[in-house]
Amino acid sequence: MKRPLEGIRILELSTFVAAPVTGRLLSDLGASVIKIEAPQGDTWRLTGVNYVPTHFSADENPVFDIYNAGKKMISLNLKTEDGKRAFHRLLQDSDVFLTNTREAGLRRLGISYDDLRKDYPSLIYAQVTGFGRKGPDADIPAFDTTAFWSRTGFMHDMAVIQDDGSYVPVYPPSGVGDSVTAYVLIIQILAALMDREKTGKGQRVESCLYHTGIFTMGTMQIQTQRPFGRKYPFKRMYHSLPGGYYQCKDGEYLFIATGMVQKLMGQMSQAIGRPELASDPRYATAEARSAHREELYNIFREAFLTKTVDEWLAIAKELDFAAVKYMSFADISEDEQALANGFLEDVTFRTGRTEKMPRAPFHMESIPESELVTVPAPLCGQDTEEVLSSVGFSKEEIQRMKENGAAYSPSGNN
Repeated sequence: MKRPLEGIRILELSTFVAAPVTGRLLSDLGASVIKIEAPQGDTWRLTGVNYVPTHFSADENPVFDIYNAGKKMISLNLKTEDGKRAFHRLLQDSDVFLTNTREAGLRRLGISYDDLRKDYPSLIYAQVTGFGRKGPDADIPAFDTTAFWSRTGFMHDMAVIQDDGSYVPVYPPSGVGDSVTAYVLIIQILAALMDREKTGKGQRVESCLYHTGIFTMGTMQIQTQRPFGRKYPFKRMYHSLPGGYYQCKDGEYLFIATGMVQKLMGQMSQAIGRPELASDPRYATAEARSAHREELYNIFREAFLTKTVDEWLAIAKELDFAAVKYMSFADISEDEQALANGFLEDVTFRTGRTEKMPRAPFHMESIPESELVTVPAPLCGQDTEEVLSSVGFSKEEIQRMKENGAAYSPSGNN
């Protein structure tokens, strides 16, 4: 069965996570993706092998592979004439050019959108930016930890104020905002491909870490503006009562989604054996609960300390309200729900070892789960000779490019 994007060719010039996620998932949908790396390779390769305690290597690098599986890997020096010539040869056969290179760098290389749009009118130019292409911070370095998480307010405002009034900001997770930004870019690329079917014209599409973060944090951003004026961060008792997190008898934490507040109030009151709380005038309305939130919070806090998290999960399931145990990242690889649905897969690396990795999050009849198999990404430059040969470069030309530093392959440049 053909995958939806078979026949679509993508040329990717990327590092780190956001643009690579875009290319990897488009590859899972059937696109042919060629990733260009500098001779020293994508810095994310080094990130993957340098996590402490060290375990990974060039031959076993799942941190890199999760975002780069399914691609051909070539290495070119685009600062050389031969490297630039190879880039344009590859671009001629491409439907999409995908990059997260900063705008100033693209202009220096002569491959910005304005440089390419006339010669490649049907090309879809897909670009990840940190803070957008305008404004005072348009060209400063950006990562999801800075642009998506920290600048949007999440890291500051999602802290919990302690009883003494102090708080510690949350530490930003790496790669999460990049992935969300990639999903937004994928949607735009697919829409641009559909539009090109009608018009024959390409266009630039952009996904911005900061903008995606602002939209993703939209509920909080709106609430803090006039006339709402909600102020973050705040103490636990101000978090989503009657829901939120509660410590249980065994020291584990339970999180309860607030959802439909009035219904949840009745369900949780029943769960703790205090059904009268739901009709108590002090807690029966949002305004009343807000006025008496400290005493209400303490009622629930003390009640949840009387049973283990598993006991509370069973009660929540019986009463049909949304509750989950606070899990750690390490728990996911043994989560029965994830395993039952095939959300994880066993991937065997060149070292011979097998690691559990997240499977691409697609569920389509045209792509059976058996075909969504992650194969470790090639080494830097591993496909250089094959790909350059496929677009008309002779063995002699490729050898010359390797010798003069325009191209690289791990088999050596001599």
